[in-house]
Amino acid sequence: MAELKKELANLKKLVQKRPIKMKLPPLRTRNTFYESLFNNMLDGLAYCQMIFDAQGKPVDFIYIEVSNNFESLTGLKNVIGKQVTEVIPGVSTSNPELLEIYGRVSLTGNPETFETYVEPLLRWFLVSVYSPRKKFFVAVFHNITDQKRAEKDLKDALRAARNVLEDFNVEKAKVGLARVKEEAILLSVGDGIFATDEGGHITLMNKTAEKLLGQKSKEVVGKNFFDVILIENEKGETVPLEKRPESMALTSGTTTTTTAHTTAEPAYYYVRQDKTKFPVAMTVTPVILDGKIIGAMTVIRDITHEKEIDKAKSEFVSLASHQLKTPPTAIKLLTERMLSGKTGELTEKQKEYLNDIRSENQRSIELVSALLDVSRIEMGAFIVQSGEKNICTVVHGVLYELQSAFDKKRLKLEEVYPEGNTVVSIDEPLFRMVISNLVMNAMNYTDDGGTIRVECRKVDKKEALGEKFLEDSSFVVIISDTGCGIPKQQQDRLFTKFFRADNAREKHSDGTGLGLYIVKSILDNSGGSIWFTSEVNKGSTFYVAIPMTGMKAKEHAMI
Repeated sequence: MAELKKELANLKKLVQKRPIKMKLPPLRTRNTFYESLFNNMLDGLAYCQMIFDAQGKPVDFIYIEVSNNFESLTGLKNVIGKQVTEVIPGVSTSNPELLEIYGRVSLTGNPETFETYVEPLLRWFLVSVYSPRKKFFVAVFHNITDQKRAEKDLKDALRAARNVLEDFNVEKAKVGLARVKEEAILLSVGDGIFATDEGGHITLMNKTAEKLLGQKSKEVVGKNFFDVILIENEKGETVPLEKRPESMALTSGTTTTTTAHTTAEPAYYYVRQDKTKFPVAMTVTPVILDGKIIGAMTVIRDITHEKEIDKAKSEFVSLASHQLKTPPTAIKLLTERMLSGKTGELTEKQKEYLNDIRSENQRSIELVSALLDVSRIEMGAFIVQSGEKNICTVVHGVLYELQSAFDKKRLKLEEVYPEGNTVVSIDEPLFRMVISNLVMNAMNYTDDGGTIRVECRKVDKKEALGEKFLEDSSFVVIISDTGCGIPKQQQDRLFTKFFRADNAREKHSDGTGLGLYIVKSILDNSGGSIWFTSEVNKGSTFYVAIPMTGMKAKEHAMI
Protein backbone atom coordinates (compact mmCIF):
# COMPACT_ATOMS: atom_id res chain seq x y z
CA MET A 1 0.00 0.00 0.00
CA ALA A 2 2.89 2.36 0.73
CA GLU A 3 4.20 1.96 -2.83
CA LEU A 4 0.72 2.54 -4.29
CA LYS A 5 0.20 5.66 -2.17
CA LYS A 6 3.56 6.97 -3.35
CA GLU A 7 2.51 6.49 -6.98
CA LEU A 8 -0.80 8.24 -6.29
CA ALA A 9 1.09 11.15 -4.68
CA ASN A 10 3.28 11.49 -7.79
CA LEU A 11 0.23 11.51 -10.02
CA LYS A 12 -1.48 14.14 -7.86
CA LYS A 13 1.59 16.41 -8.15
CA LEU A 14 1.41 16.05 -11.92
CA VAL A 15 -2.30 16.86 -11.90
CA GLN A 16 -1.79 19.97 -9.76
CA LYS A 17 0.57 21.41 -12.42
CA ARG A 18 -2.16 21.27 -15.07
CA PRO A 19 -5.30 23.45 -15.30
CA ILE A 20 -8.36 21.50 -14.18
CA LYS A 21 -11.81 22.68 -15.17
CA MET A 22 -13.81 20.61 -12.68
CA LYS A 23 -14.11 21.48 -9.02
CA LEU A 24 -12.27 18.93 -6.87
CA PRO A 25 -13.12 18.08 -3.24
CA PRO A 26 -10.55 18.77 -0.49
CA LEU A 27 -7.32 16.72 -0.54
CA ARG A 28 -8.28 14.71 2.56
CA THR A 29 -11.62 13.87 1.00
CA ARG A 30 -9.95 12.80 -2.24
CA ASN A 31 -7.52 10.53 -0.39
CA THR A 32 -10.46 8.91 1.37
CA PHE A 33 -12.27 8.61 -1.96
CA TYR A 34 -9.31 6.92 -3.66
CA GLU A 35 -8.88 4.50 -0.74
CA SER A 36 -12.61 3.73 -0.85
CA LEU A 37 -12.42 3.24 -4.61
CA PHE A 38 -9.39 0.96 -4.24
CA ASN A 39 -10.97 -1.13 -1.48
CA ASN A 40 -14.47 -1.41 -3.04
CA MET A 41 -13.84 -1.67 -6.78
CA LEU A 42 -15.54 -4.62 -8.49
CA ASP A 43 -12.39 -5.47 -10.44
CA GLY A 44 -9.19 -6.83 -8.89
CA LEU A 45 -5.96 -4.82 -8.83
CA ALA A 46 -2.37 -5.92 -8.28
CA TYR A 47 0.65 -3.60 -8.03
CA CYS A 48 3.82 -5.60 -8.75
CA GLN A 49 7.57 -5.40 -9.39
CA MET A 50 8.95 -7.30 -12.38
CA ILE A 51 12.01 -9.58 -12.03
CA PHE A 52 14.37 -10.06 -15.00
CA ASP A 53 17.25 -12.49 -15.49
CA ALA A 54 20.79 -11.53 -16.55
CA GLN A 55 19.74 -11.48 -20.21
CA GLY A 56 16.85 -9.12 -19.50
CA LYS A 57 14.17 -11.79 -19.86
CA PRO A 58 11.17 -11.47 -17.51
CA VAL A 59 11.13 -14.53 -15.24
CA ASP A 60 8.96 -13.59 -12.24
CA PHE A 61 7.26 -10.73 -10.40
CA ILE A 62 6.55 -9.82 -6.77
CA TYR A 63 3.16 -8.69 -5.41
CA ILE A 64 3.58 -5.31 -3.68
CA GLU A 65 -0.10 -4.51 -3.02
CA VAL A 66 -3.48 -5.94 -4.02
CA SER A 67 -7.09 -4.73 -3.71
CA ASN A 68 -9.66 -6.23 -1.33
CA ASN A 69 -11.42 -7.97 -4.23
CA PHE A 70 -8.20 -9.69 -5.38
CA GLU A 71 -8.70 -12.81 -3.24
CA SER A 72 -12.37 -13.37 -4.21
CA LEU A 73 -11.59 -13.04 -7.92
CA THR A 74 -8.45 -15.24 -7.93
CA GLY A 75 -8.81 -17.48 -4.90
CA LEU A 76 -5.26 -16.54 -3.85
CA LYS A 77 -4.53 -15.55 -0.24
CA ASN A 78 -1.66 -13.70 1.48
CA VAL A 79 0.24 -12.88 -1.72
CA ILE A 80 1.85 -9.57 -0.72
CA GLY A 81 5.64 -9.84 -0.75
CA LYS A 82 5.57 -13.18 -2.56
CA GLN A 83 6.64 -14.14 -6.08
CA VAL A 84 3.97 -15.32 -8.53
CA THR A 85 5.84 -18.59 -9.19
CA GLU A 86 5.55 -19.31 -5.46
CA VAL A 87 1.86 -18.32 -5.27
CA ILE A 88 0.85 -20.10 -8.52
CA PRO A 89 3.27 -23.01 -9.12
CA GLY A 90 3.66 -23.83 -12.79
CA VAL A 91 2.30 -20.47 -14.03
CA SER A 92 5.47 -19.71 -16.00
CA THR A 93 4.86 -22.88 -18.01
CA SER A 94 1.06 -22.71 -18.32
CA ASN A 95 0.87 -18.96 -18.94
CA PRO A 96 4.20 -17.67 -20.28
CA GLU A 97 2.33 -14.79 -21.94
CA LEU A 98 1.69 -13.23 -18.51
CA LEU A 99 5.39 -12.74 -17.80
CA GLU A 100 6.02 -11.67 -21.39
CA ILE A 101 3.25 -9.01 -21.46
CA TYR A 102 3.89 -7.72 -17.92
CA GLY A 103 7.63 -7.53 -18.62
CA ARG A 104 7.10 -5.70 -21.91
CA VAL A 105 4.70 -3.16 -20.38
CA SER A 106 6.95 -2.56 -17.34
CA LEU A 107 9.87 -1.71 -19.67
CA THR A 108 8.12 0.22 -22.48
CA GLY A 109 5.41 1.94 -20.44
CA ASN A 110 2.87 1.15 -23.19
CA PRO A 111 -0.39 -0.16 -21.61
CA GLU A 112 -2.01 -3.34 -22.95
CA THR A 113 -5.34 -5.17 -22.59
CA PHE A 114 -5.78 -8.92 -23.08
CA GLU A 115 -7.76 -12.01 -22.11
CA THR A 116 -6.11 -15.09 -20.63
CA TYR A 117 -7.00 -18.44 -19.09
CA VAL A 118 -4.89 -19.15 -16.00
CA GLU A 119 -4.84 -22.95 -15.96
CA PRO A 120 -3.62 -23.46 -12.35
CA LEU A 121 -6.53 -21.27 -11.12
CA LEU A 122 -9.06 -22.67 -13.65
CA ARG A 123 -10.25 -19.10 -14.36
CA TRP A 124 -10.51 -16.65 -17.25
CA PHE A 125 -9.49 -13.01 -16.75
CA LEU A 126 -9.81 -9.79 -18.72
CA VAL A 127 -6.62 -7.86 -17.83
CA SER A 128 -5.58 -4.22 -18.34
CA VAL A 129 -1.94 -3.50 -17.46
CA TYR A 130 0.16 -0.36 -17.44
CA SER A 131 3.47 0.77 -15.89
CA PRO A 132 3.71 3.68 -13.44
CA ARG A 133 7.50 3.42 -13.60
CA LYS A 134 10.14 1.21 -15.13
CA LYS A 135 10.12 -2.46 -14.02
CA PHE A 136 6.85 -1.94 -12.11
CA PHE A 137 3.31 -2.52 -13.36
CA VAL A 138 -0.34 -2.32 -12.26
CA ALA A 139 -2.72 -5.06 -13.47
CA VAL A 140 -6.48 -4.38 -13.32
CA PHE A 141 -8.48 -7.53 -14.01
CA HIS A 142 -12.00 -8.91 -14.11
CA ASN A 143 -13.01 -12.57 -13.71
CA ILE A 144 -14.90 -13.49 -16.91
CA THR A 145 -15.05 -17.25 -16.24
CA ASP A 146 -18.87 -17.29 -16.02
CA GLN A 147 -19.14 -15.37 -19.26
CA LYS A 148 -16.74 -17.78 -20.98
CA ARG A 149 -18.63 -20.75 -19.54
CA ALA A 150 -21.93 -19.32 -20.79
CA GLU A 151 -20.46 -18.91 -24.25
CA LYS A 152 -19.14 -22.49 -24.20
CA ASP A 153 -22.49 -23.88 -22.96
CA LEU A 154 -24.31 -22.13 -25.78
CA LYS A 155 -21.86 -23.36 -28.41
CA ASP A 156 -22.13 -26.93 -27.08
CA ALA A 157 -25.92 -26.74 -27.19
CA LEU A 158 -25.86 -25.47 -30.75
CA ARG A 159 -23.50 -28.28 -31.79
CA ALA A 160 -25.69 -30.90 -30.07
CA ALA A 161 -28.71 -29.64 -32.00
CA ARG A 162 -26.88 -30.30 -35.31
CA ASN A 163 -26.19 -26.63 -35.93
CA VAL A 164 -29.90 -25.68 -35.96
CA LEU A 165 -28.82 -22.21 -34.96
CA GLU A 166 -25.65 -22.24 -37.02
CA ASP A 167 -25.83 -18.55 -37.89
CA PHE A 168 -26.28 -17.46 -34.30
CA ASN A 169 -23.06 -15.83 -33.11
CA VAL A 170 -22.48 -15.00 -29.52
CA GLU A 171 -20.78 -11.63 -29.36
CA LYS A 172 -18.41 -11.18 -26.53
CA ALA A 173 -18.87 -8.07 -24.48
CA LYS A 174 -16.14 -5.56 -25.23
CA VAL A 175 -15.34 -3.39 -22.32
CA GLY A 176 -13.32 -0.27 -23.11
CA LEU A 177 -10.62 0.38 -20.55
CA ALA A 178 -9.77 4.08 -20.19
CA ARG A 179 -6.08 5.03 -20.21
CA VAL A 180 -4.49 6.51 -17.14
CA LYS A 181 -5.20 10.25 -17.11
CA GLU A 182 -4.23 13.05 -14.81
CA GLU A 183 -6.85 12.21 -12.18
CA ALA A 184 -5.54 8.85 -10.84
CA ILE A 185 -4.46 5.41 -11.97
CA LEU A 186 -7.65 3.78 -10.67
CA LEU A 187 -9.80 5.75 -13.12
CA SER A 188 -8.53 3.47 -15.90
CA VAL A 189 -10.62 0.46 -14.83
CA GLY A 190 -13.03 -0.95 -17.40
CA ASP A 191 -16.14 -0.26 -15.32
CA GLY A 192 -17.88 3.09 -15.22
CA ILE A 193 -17.16 5.12 -12.09
CA PHE A 194 -18.68 8.32 -10.77
CA ALA A 195 -18.71 9.94 -7.36
CA THR A 196 -21.11 12.31 -5.60
CA ASP A 197 -20.79 14.54 -2.56
CA GLU A 198 -23.09 14.35 0.47
CA GLY A 199 -25.74 16.37 -1.39
CA GLY A 200 -25.79 14.04 -4.39
CA HIS A 201 -23.83 16.41 -6.66
CA ILE A 202 -21.48 14.70 -9.12
CA THR A 203 -17.83 15.38 -8.36
CA LEU A 204 -16.14 12.87 -10.68
CA MET A 205 -16.97 10.70 -13.71
CA ASN A 206 -14.51 8.54 -15.63
CA LYS A 207 -14.35 7.96 -19.39
CA THR A 208 -16.12 4.61 -19.27
CA ALA A 209 -19.06 6.12 -17.37
CA GLU A 210 -19.23 8.92 -19.94
CA LYS A 211 -19.47 6.35 -22.72
CA LEU A 212 -22.07 4.20 -20.95
CA LEU A 213 -24.30 7.10 -19.92
CA GLY A 214 -23.86 9.18 -23.06
CA GLN A 215 -22.87 12.28 -21.10
CA LYS A 216 -19.62 14.19 -20.82
CA SER A 217 -18.04 14.73 -17.44
CA LYS A 218 -17.83 18.50 -17.94
CA GLU A 219 -21.58 18.60 -18.60
CA VAL A 220 -22.63 16.87 -15.37
CA VAL A 221 -19.98 17.64 -12.74
CA GLY A 222 -21.53 19.92 -10.12
CA LYS A 223 -25.08 18.89 -10.99
CA ASN A 224 -27.28 16.68 -8.83
CA PHE A 225 -27.02 13.03 -9.87
CA PHE A 226 -30.78 12.50 -9.48
CA ASP A 227 -31.50 15.29 -11.98
CA VAL A 228 -29.16 14.22 -14.79
CA ILE A 229 -29.13 10.40 -14.63
CA LEU A 230 -32.41 8.48 -14.86
CA ILE A 231 -32.91 4.91 -13.58
CA GLU A 232 -35.88 2.72 -14.59
CA ASN A 233 -37.04 -0.75 -13.61
CA GLU A 234 -37.87 -3.56 -16.05
CA LYS A 235 -41.37 -2.17 -16.54
CA GLY A 236 -40.02 1.16 -17.71
CA GLU A 237 -41.07 2.92 -14.49
CA THR A 238 -38.81 5.53 -12.94
CA VAL A 239 -37.27 4.25 -9.72
CA PRO A 240 -38.34 6.53 -6.83
CA LEU A 241 -35.63 8.71 -5.34
CA GLU A 242 -35.76 7.02 -1.93
CA LYS A 243 -35.29 3.55 -3.47
CA ARG A 244 -32.20 4.40 -5.50
CA PRO A 245 -28.95 2.87 -4.18
CA GLU A 246 -27.30 6.30 -4.18
CA SER A 247 -29.94 7.60 -1.78
CA MET A 248 -29.46 4.65 0.55
CA ALA A 249 -25.70 5.16 0.52
CA LEU A 250 -26.01 8.87 1.36
CA THR A 251 -28.78 8.60 3.96
CA SER A 252 -28.09 5.32 5.77
CA GLY A 253 -24.54 4.42 4.77
CA THR A 254 -25.73 1.20 3.12
CA THR A 255 -23.62 -0.44 0.43
CA THR A 256 -25.77 -1.89 -2.36
CA THR A 257 -24.70 -4.40 -5.01
CA THR A 258 -26.88 -5.55 -7.92
CA THR A 259 -25.96 -8.20 -10.48
CA ALA A 260 -29.01 -9.37 -12.54
CA HIS A 261 -26.89 -11.96 -14.37
CA THR A 262 -29.88 -14.00 -15.54
CA THR A 263 -33.09 -13.16 -17.34
CA ALA A 264 -35.08 -14.13 -14.23
CA GLU A 265 -33.40 -11.55 -12.02
CA PRO A 266 -34.65 -7.95 -11.82
CA ALA A 267 -32.32 -5.29 -13.13
CA TYR A 268 -31.71 -1.56 -13.03
CA TYR A 269 -31.79 0.21 -16.37
CA TYR A 270 -29.82 3.40 -16.87
CA VAL A 271 -31.44 5.77 -19.38
CA ARG A 272 -29.15 7.75 -21.65
CA GLN A 273 -29.77 11.23 -23.02
CA ASP A 274 -31.01 9.76 -26.34
CA LYS A 275 -33.59 7.69 -24.36
CA THR A 276 -31.87 4.37 -25.05
CA LYS A 277 -31.24 2.27 -21.95
CA PHE A 278 -29.15 -0.66 -20.81
CA PRO A 279 -29.24 -3.14 -17.88
CA VAL A 280 -26.51 -2.50 -15.36
CA ALA A 281 -24.68 -4.30 -12.57
CA MET A 282 -23.65 -1.80 -9.93
CA THR A 283 -22.06 -1.29 -6.55
CA VAL A 284 -22.79 1.90 -4.61
CA THR A 285 -20.59 2.52 -1.57
CA PRO A 286 -20.78 5.43 0.89
CA VAL A 287 -17.61 7.46 1.43
CA ILE A 288 -17.21 7.98 5.17
CA LEU A 289 -14.76 10.32 6.87
CA ASP A 290 -14.53 10.53 10.67
CA GLY A 291 -17.84 8.70 10.97
CA LYS A 292 -19.63 11.15 8.66
CA ILE A 293 -20.97 10.35 5.19
CA ILE A 294 -19.33 12.82 2.82
CA GLY A 295 -20.37 11.25 -0.48
CA ALA A 296 -20.85 8.04 -2.42
CA MET A 297 -18.97 6.11 -5.07
CA THR A 298 -20.81 4.17 -7.80
CA VAL A 299 -19.27 1.50 -10.03
CA ILE A 300 -21.38 0.34 -12.99
CA ARG A 301 -21.05 -2.21 -15.78
CA ASP A 302 -23.24 -2.77 -18.85
CA ILE A 303 -24.54 -6.36 -18.75
CA THR A 304 -26.55 -6.27 -21.99
CA HIS A 305 -24.51 -9.03 -23.62
CA GLU A 306 -24.61 -11.29 -20.54
CA LYS A 307 -28.43 -11.06 -20.41
CA GLU A 308 -28.75 -11.63 -24.17
CA ILE A 309 -26.55 -14.74 -23.96
CA ASP A 310 -28.54 -16.08 -21.01
CA LYS A 311 -31.86 -15.36 -22.73
CA ALA A 312 -30.74 -17.08 -25.94
CA LYS A 313 -29.58 -20.12 -23.96
CA SER A 314 -32.89 -20.32 -22.06
CA GLU A 315 -34.94 -20.03 -25.26
CA PHE A 316 -32.87 -22.75 -26.90
CA VAL A 317 -33.23 -25.09 -23.91
CA SER A 318 -37.00 -24.51 -23.96
CA LEU A 319 -37.21 -25.26 -27.70
CA ALA A 320 -35.05 -28.36 -27.45
CA SER A 321 -36.89 -29.64 -24.35
CA HIS A 322 -40.29 -29.34 -26.05
CA GLN A 323 -39.02 -31.37 -29.00
CA LEU A 324 -37.45 -33.98 -26.71
CA LYS A 325 -40.60 -34.47 -24.65
CA THR A 326 -42.65 -36.20 -27.38
CA PRO A 327 -40.57 -39.41 -27.93
CA PRO A 328 -40.33 -40.43 -24.23
CA THR A 329 -44.07 -39.87 -23.81
CA ALA A 330 -44.82 -42.17 -26.74
CA ILE A 331 -42.39 -44.79 -25.40
CA LYS A 332 -44.13 -44.64 -22.01
CA LEU A 333 -47.57 -45.30 -23.55
CA LEU A 334 -46.29 -48.19 -25.66
CA THR A 335 -44.42 -49.74 -22.72
CA GLU A 336 -47.46 -49.51 -20.46
CA ARG A 337 -49.61 -51.13 -23.16
CA MET A 338 -47.16 -54.05 -23.55
CA LEU A 339 -46.89 -54.55 -19.78
CA SER A 340 -50.68 -54.57 -19.46
CA GLY A 341 -50.84 -57.68 -21.68
CA LYS A 342 -52.88 -56.07 -24.45
CA THR A 343 -50.28 -57.03 -27.03
CA GLY A 344 -49.97 -60.61 -25.83
CA GLU A 345 -48.55 -62.60 -22.97
CA LEU A 346 -45.01 -61.76 -21.89
CA THR A 347 -42.35 -63.91 -20.32
CA GLU A 348 -40.89 -62.88 -16.97
CA LYS A 349 -37.65 -61.87 -18.72
CA GLN A 350 -39.56 -59.69 -21.18
CA LYS A 351 -41.41 -58.04 -18.31
CA GLU A 352 -38.11 -57.39 -16.58
CA TYR A 353 -36.68 -55.71 -19.68
CA LEU A 354 -39.82 -53.63 -20.23
CA ASN A 355 -39.81 -52.49 -16.59
CA ASP A 356 -36.19 -51.38 -17.03
CA ILE A 357 -37.19 -49.48 -20.16
CA ARG A 358 -40.10 -47.85 -18.34
CA SER A 359 -37.87 -46.84 -15.42
CA GLU A 360 -35.16 -45.27 -17.59
CA ASN A 361 -37.74 -43.63 -19.85
CA GLN A 362 -39.39 -42.07 -16.78
CA ARG A 363 -36.06 -40.54 -15.82
CA SER A 364 -35.86 -38.98 -19.28
CA ILE A 365 -39.36 -37.55 -18.90
CA GLU A 366 -38.51 -36.09 -15.49
CA LEU A 367 -35.29 -34.53 -16.82
CA VAL A 368 -37.08 -32.93 -19.77
CA SER A 369 -39.83 -31.64 -17.47
CA ALA A 370 -37.20 -30.14 -15.15
CA LEU A 371 -35.50 -28.41 -18.09
CA LEU A 372 -38.84 -27.00 -19.22
CA ASP A 373 -39.53 -25.71 -15.70
CA VAL A 374 -36.11 -24.05 -15.62
CA SER A 375 -36.61 -22.40 -19.01
CA ARG A 376 -40.06 -21.09 -17.97
CA ILE A 377 -38.56 -19.68 -14.77
CA GLU A 378 -35.69 -17.97 -16.53
CA MET A 379 -37.92 -16.49 -19.24
CA GLY A 380 -40.41 -15.26 -16.63
CA ALA A 381 -43.17 -17.53 -17.96
CA PHE A 382 -44.24 -18.97 -14.58
CA ILE A 383 -47.71 -17.64 -13.74
CA VAL A 384 -48.91 -17.70 -10.13
CA GLN A 385 -52.66 -18.44 -9.88
CA SER A 386 -53.60 -18.61 -6.21
CA GLY A 387 -56.75 -19.76 -4.51
CA GLU A 388 -57.65 -20.51 -0.90
CA LYS A 389 -56.70 -24.07 0.05
CA ASN A 390 -56.32 -26.07 3.24
CA ILE A 391 -52.55 -26.12 3.10
CA CYS A 392 -52.22 -29.04 5.53
CA THR A 393 -54.50 -31.12 3.32
CA VAL A 394 -52.32 -30.34 0.31
CA VAL A 395 -49.14 -31.35 2.18
CA HIS A 396 -50.75 -34.58 3.38
CA GLY A 397 -51.88 -35.33 -0.18
CA VAL A 398 -48.29 -35.07 -1.44
CA LEU A 399 -47.07 -37.43 1.28
CA TYR A 400 -49.89 -39.90 0.57
CA GLU A 401 -48.89 -40.09 -3.10
CA LEU A 402 -45.30 -40.88 -2.06
CA GLN A 403 -46.27 -43.52 0.50
CA SER A 404 -45.21 -46.45 -1.68
CA ALA A 405 -41.71 -44.93 -1.99
CA PHE A 406 -41.54 -44.58 1.81
CA ASP A 407 -42.55 -48.21 2.21
CA LYS A 408 -40.01 -49.39 -0.36
CA LYS A 409 -37.11 -47.88 1.62
CA ARG A 410 -38.70 -48.69 4.99
CA LEU A 411 -38.57 -45.01 5.94
CA LYS A 412 -40.43 -43.80 9.00
CA LEU A 413 -42.67 -40.80 8.23
CA GLU A 414 -43.70 -38.40 10.98
CA GLU A 415 -46.41 -35.83 10.22
CA VAL A 416 -47.27 -32.91 12.53
CA TYR A 417 -50.13 -30.51 11.78
CA PRO A 418 -51.53 -27.58 13.78
CA GLU A 419 -55.05 -27.45 15.12
CA GLY A 420 -57.64 -25.07 13.71
CA ASN A 421 -58.00 -23.33 10.37
CA THR A 422 -55.07 -23.73 7.96
CA VAL A 423 -56.54 -22.05 4.88
CA VAL A 424 -53.97 -20.04 2.91
CA SER A 425 -54.12 -18.65 -0.63
CA ILE A 426 -51.66 -20.76 -2.67
CA ASP A 427 -51.03 -21.89 -6.23
CA GLU A 428 -51.59 -25.58 -5.52
CA PRO A 429 -49.64 -27.08 -8.48
CA LEU A 430 -46.59 -24.90 -7.75
CA PHE A 431 -46.82 -25.50 -3.99
CA ARG A 432 -47.11 -29.27 -4.52
CA MET A 433 -44.04 -29.14 -6.77
CA VAL A 434 -42.09 -27.43 -3.96
CA ILE A 435 -43.11 -29.91 -1.26
CA SER A 436 -42.73 -32.95 -3.53
CA ASN A 437 -39.19 -31.96 -4.55
CA LEU A 438 -38.09 -31.44 -0.95
CA VAL A 439 -39.64 -34.66 0.35
CA MET A 440 -38.22 -36.73 -2.52
CA ASN A 441 -34.77 -35.24 -1.85
CA ALA A 442 -35.08 -36.24 1.80
CA MET A 443 -36.04 -39.77 0.75
CA ASN A 444 -33.22 -40.10 -1.82
CA TYR A 445 -30.50 -39.03 0.59
CA THR A 446 -31.71 -40.92 3.68
CA ASP A 447 -30.63 -44.52 4.22
CA ASP A 448 -33.19 -47.32 4.43
CA GLY A 449 -34.87 -47.36 7.83
CA GLY A 450 -34.25 -43.64 8.45
CA THR A 451 -36.78 -41.03 9.56
CA ILE A 452 -38.36 -38.12 7.70
CA ARG A 453 -40.41 -35.58 9.62
CA VAL A 454 -42.83 -33.12 8.00
CA GLU A 455 -44.21 -30.43 10.30
CA CYS A 456 -46.66 -27.65 9.44
CA ARG A 457 -47.03 -24.65 11.73
CA LYS A 458 -47.99 -20.98 11.88
CA VAL A 459 -45.15 -18.61 12.78
CA ASP A 460 -45.54 -15.00 13.90
CA LYS A 461 -43.38 -12.26 12.41
CA LYS A 462 -40.02 -11.59 14.05
CA GLU A 463 -39.98 -15.17 15.34
CA ALA A 464 -36.69 -17.04 14.92
CA LEU A 465 -36.84 -20.33 13.06
CA GLY A 466 -33.77 -22.25 11.96
CA GLU A 467 -31.42 -19.29 12.45
CA LYS A 468 -33.74 -16.98 10.46
CA PHE A 469 -36.14 -14.26 11.63
CA LEU A 470 -39.39 -14.07 9.68
CA GLU A 471 -40.43 -10.55 8.72
CA ASP A 472 -44.14 -11.43 8.35
CA SER A 473 -46.60 -13.90 9.84
CA SER A 474 -46.19 -17.06 7.78
CA PHE A 475 -47.25 -20.66 7.38
CA VAL A 476 -44.10 -22.78 7.51
CA VAL A 477 -43.55 -26.35 6.33
CA ILE A 478 -40.49 -27.96 7.96
CA ILE A 479 -39.02 -31.04 6.27
CA SER A 480 -36.21 -32.79 8.15
CA ASP A 481 -34.38 -36.05 7.57
CA THR A 482 -31.65 -38.24 9.06
CA GLY A 483 -29.74 -38.44 5.79
CA CYS A 484 -26.21 -37.71 4.63
CA GLY A 485 -26.37 -33.93 5.13
CA ILE A 486 -24.66 -31.19 3.10
CA PRO A 487 -20.96 -30.30 3.47
CA LYS A 488 -20.51 -26.89 5.09
CA GLN A 489 -18.19 -25.59 2.35
CA GLN A 490 -20.76 -26.37 -0.36
CA GLN A 491 -23.93 -25.09 1.30
CA ASP A 492 -23.82 -21.64 -0.30
CA ARG A 493 -24.16 -23.23 -3.78
CA LEU A 494 -27.06 -25.54 -2.96
CA PHE A 495 -29.76 -23.57 -4.82
CA THR A 496 -27.74 -23.00 -8.00
CA LYS A 497 -28.47 -24.80 -11.27
CA PHE A 498 -26.99 -28.28 -11.77
CA PHE A 499 -25.15 -28.22 -8.44
CA ARG A 500 -25.01 -31.41 -6.39
CA ALA A 501 -22.93 -31.89 -3.27
CA ASP A 502 -20.11 -34.43 -3.47
CA ASN A 503 -21.66 -36.83 -0.97
CA ALA A 504 -25.05 -36.51 -2.72
CA ARG A 505 -23.58 -37.66 -6.04
CA GLU A 506 -22.03 -40.67 -4.34
CA LYS A 507 -25.27 -41.64 -2.65
CA HIS A 508 -27.71 -40.96 -5.50
CA SER A 509 -26.08 -40.69 -8.92
CA ASP A 510 -29.29 -40.08 -10.90
CA GLY A 511 -30.06 -36.52 -9.76
CA THR A 512 -30.16 -33.55 -12.17
CA GLY A 513 -29.19 -30.76 -9.76
CA LEU A 514 -32.27 -28.78 -10.84
CA GLY A 515 -34.84 -29.59 -8.12
CA LEU A 516 -33.72 -27.11 -5.46
CA TYR A 517 -33.07 -24.41 -8.07
CA ILE A 518 -36.69 -24.79 -9.27
CA VAL A 519 -38.02 -24.79 -5.69
CA LYS A 520 -36.21 -21.59 -4.75
CA SER A 521 -37.18 -19.86 -8.00
CA ILE A 522 -40.88 -20.67 -7.45
CA LEU A 523 -40.80 -19.33 -3.90
CA ASP A 524 -38.75 -16.24 -4.79
CA ASN A 525 -41.25 -15.32 -7.51
CA SER A 526 -44.38 -15.96 -5.46
CA GLY A 527 -43.51 -14.17 -2.22
CA GLY A 528 -42.32 -17.23 -0.30
CA SER A 529 -38.88 -18.13 1.03
CA ILE A 530 -36.73 -21.17 1.77
CA TRP A 531 -33.70 -21.81 3.98
CA PHE A 532 -32.07 -24.79 5.64
CA THR A 533 -29.71 -26.13 8.27
CA SER A 534 -27.58 -29.22 7.73
CA GLU A 535 -24.75 -31.28 9.17
CA VAL A 536 -22.89 -34.06 7.38
CA ASN A 537 -24.02 -37.56 8.39
CA LYS A 538 -26.68 -36.12 10.72
CA GLY A 539 -29.27 -34.88 8.23
CA SER A 540 -30.84 -31.69 6.92
CA THR A 541 -33.84 -29.52 7.75
CA PHE A 542 -35.52 -27.35 5.09
CA TYR A 543 -37.96 -24.55 5.93
CA VAL A 544 -40.57 -23.33 3.43
CA ALA A 545 -42.40 -20.15 4.45
CA ILE A 546 -45.56 -18.87 2.75
CA PRO A 547 -46.88 -15.47 3.99
CA MET A 548 -50.31 -15.70 5.61
CA THR A 549 -51.37 -13.20 2.95
CA GLY A 550 -50.77 -16.00 0.44
CA MET A 551 -48.70 -16.76 -2.66
CA LYS A 552 -48.82 -14.11 -5.34
CA ALA A 553 -46.72 -13.03 -8.27
CA LYS A 554 -43.91 -10.95 -6.89
CA GLU A 555 -43.15 -7.72 -8.67
CA HIS A 556 -39.47 -7.42 -9.41
CA ALA A 557 -38.20 -5.19 -6.64
CA MET A 558 -35.19 -3.08 -7.49
CA ILE A 559 -33.40 -3.60 -4.18
